[in-house]
Amino acid sequence: MDTKTQILSIASDLLQRQTVNGFSLQDVADRVGIRKASLFHHYRNKEALVADVLENSLNGFRTRVESMHNQPAQRQLDAFLDIYQRRIGAGSRLCSVSGVTGDWDHLGEEPRYWALELLYEQTAWLKRIAELAGFAHSPAEAEAWAEQIMVRIQGAMLLSRVQSSPLPLERTIALMRTEWARTTSAS
Repeated sequence: MDTKTQILSIASDLLQRQTVNGFSLQDVADRVGIRKASLFHHYRNKEALVADVLENSLNGFRTRVESMHNQPAQRQLDAFLDIYQRRIGAGSRLCSVSGVTGDWDHLGEEPRYWALELLYEQTAWLKRIAELAGFAHSPAEAEAWAEQIMVRIQGAMLLSRVQSSPLPLERTIALMRTEWARTTSAS
């Protein structure tokens, strides 16, 4: 793994575990095993690094969505939930966007842009899933459904992190699955 990839990986982990204000460039340099001055060869400041972490998260998300494009709605929904339940690690980490929201008013334009893009892409995928699965009968209903899923998942992730347990997210997902099963069987 090259140095820049290591920097991104470590910064992403720190952002998800400690949020944007919980780590410094020195923390990243120490974990990579380089001098802080060497870090500036790759990133002009912490804001640029955080923006790159968010952009990298967005690109990974897009790759995931593209790989699921022709799958049935339920499989796509499972893949979406898997991102939060298994890939991020409920109970020990937050998603990248949550790692910056606590400092949103002080966050620079570039990290804000990438955070919003990631949220918009996630919501757009959920909206398509809602339409494909028949959870919504209009674009407005699909938008509202997608927004509610994001609210419930993000809230459960926060509660899981505070409790250091994946249970709040697992319970939320189980409840949503029960609701979806009722919706699809009633159709």
